[in-house]
Amino acid sequence: MLYSLVFLVGATIITAQAFRFSGFLWFYLLKPSSVKKYLHGIAPYVLVTGATDGIGKAAARELFVRDFNLIIHGRNEEKVKRVIEELKAQGSGDIQYFIADAAKGGHDFSQLLQPFMDLNITLVVNNVGGVHMNGKKMDASSEADLVELVTWNDLFPLLLTRALLPKLRSTSQRGPVLVQFVGSQSAILGPPTLAVYAATKAFLSTLVRGLDNEEHLWGASSNVEFEHLAVGSVSSAGNPLTVTLAAPSAASFGKALVDRLGCGRRHYAPWMVHAIMEWVVGVLPESVVDRFGASAIRNVYEDHQKRI
Repeated sequence: MLYSLVFLVGATIITAQAFRFSGFLWFYLLKPSSVKKYLHGIAPYVLVTGATDGIGKAAARELFVRDFNLIIHGRNEEKVKRVIEELKAQGSGDIQYFIADAAKGGHDFSQLLQPFMDLNITLVVNNVGGVHMNGKKMDASSEADLVELVTWNDLFPLLLTRALLPKLRSTSQRGPVLVQFVGSQSAILGPPTLAVYAATKAFLSTLVRGLDNEEHLWGASSNVEFEHLAVGSVSSAGNPLTVTLAAPSAASFGKALVDRLGCGRRHYAPWMVHAIMEWVVGVLPESVVDRFGASAIRNVYEDHQKRI
């Protein structure tokens, strides 16, 4: 009897893991992209924040060449206009923009977004955010620095999404609408010197779940969906790492991001290696994960120092 029970439990675990592994292979290697389902209505637009560098710029380029029109955000108008010139050399769609310093509070989001309220916005990529890699512990940062970090990563995308939601719900009556928040795997690592940054990214994960539940479980349902992207290291101008399988270029990551838009999952890692890393972190003891996180941050600082 005991032997039969052990065999049954073992077989159940093996079957569940085999099913999970086959799902992983399907998702990252075989599943066709769903991005075209957001190409509905007249002149569909995607709004991308933090679109002048790194992941935001790469995602905007990838969407533009796939027939989306763009609304891009940046804080430096001269730089935004240069990016628009680069993008227009690769496609023929319309590109509009708005300027705002996401790290500063006090924005009138209704006024910022008013020029775009008549456009058919079917996608929003809340990419803006980041951290200054200064190696400081939390109490060595000024109050102003900490408020700026939270505003940059949380308050700006939160309040922008709040202002957009009525418009997006209206658009969703004609077809699916997706709002993405670009997170960070630092949220599950809690690495030293990045404690507040990691916490801001954990906020986004919880926000996505709550907003998605609000749209589909509370009151009249809408066709607006939300996604949280668990992002590991990505090499870009602002984060100049050596490109590896674990740290892809922004261009490669941007393609992976767009390929998996609207995949049906609320939380996922667009880059396959990042997904494997997240799974490993989930099964290791917390003490091991903490040591790994501290070592990884030390390596990042050393890499940055070599490039200065």
